[in-house]
Amino acid sequence: MWEKIAVPKPKRFTWRLSGRQNLEFYALLYGLKAREAEERINYVLEFTRMKERADDDYQRYSTGMQRKLLVCRALLQNTPTLIFDEPTAGLDPASAEEFRNLLRDGLARKEGKTIFLSTHNLYEAQDMCDRIAILDRGRITACDTPDNIRYVMVDEKIFSITFNEVAFNGEMEKMLNELEEISGVHGATPDITSEGALLGISIRVDKNINLSNILNPSV
Repeated sequence: MWEKIAVPKPKRFTWRLSGRQNLEFYALLYGLKAREAEERINYVLEFTRMKERADDDYQRYSTGMQRKLLVCRALLQNTPTLIFDEPTAGLDPASAEEFRNLLRDGLARKEGKTIFLSTHNLYEAQDMCDRIAILDRGRITACDTPDNIRYVMVDEKIFSITFNEVAFNGEMEKMLNELEEISGVHGATPDITSEGALLGISIRVDKNINLSNILNPSV
C-alpha cells in the first residue's frame, strides 16, 4: 500500500480540532478499531515528537508541525511506502533540517520505510536519498547514486539560448528531440509561457563538448 503525502497544502485537517482529534477522525475513516487506533496514534505522536502538542488545536500549529501531523496520519496504517512532494518547501532552515532528519533517520532507517521524494533542492536529494533520478520534460535523464550524480553535474555545462517572439510548435519540439540525440548533450529544456511562446532553451552538455556539434544544422 502507498501513502502519498502532498505538501505544502496540508489543509485537509479540521482547524478547530486538536491534532489528536484529527488523527482519531482519520483512524476511524481507515477502519482502525478503537484500541488499535489509540495505540497507533500514541505511537506516531511519540515517534514524531508531537505528543506534547497533540491536544492543541490544529490552527495553532506551525507549518513544520502541520507537516509532522501529515506524517502521523500516513503512519496510522503503517504503510511500507511513502511519497513526499516538496516536503520542506516553505519551511525555515531549522524546521527543514528537522523534517529531513525525521524522514531519513526516523522513517527510512528506524521504521524501514521506502520513501519517494520529489524536490528541486539538489542538496536535499543528495543528503537524503540512496538514488537520485533527474527528470526533464517528464523523462528520466539521469538515475544513479548521489556521488555519481554529483560527478555528472560537476562535469556538465549549461548553455542558454534566448528566443524572441517564437511560438513553440511541432518544429521546435522536433528540434529539441534532435538536440538530445547529439552525443554529449544530456538534456534540452524549453522555457515556454502559458500562451505557448518559446522564451529560451537550456542545454546541458559535457564540459568538453565541441559546440559545433550543436550549432551545425547538418548534425
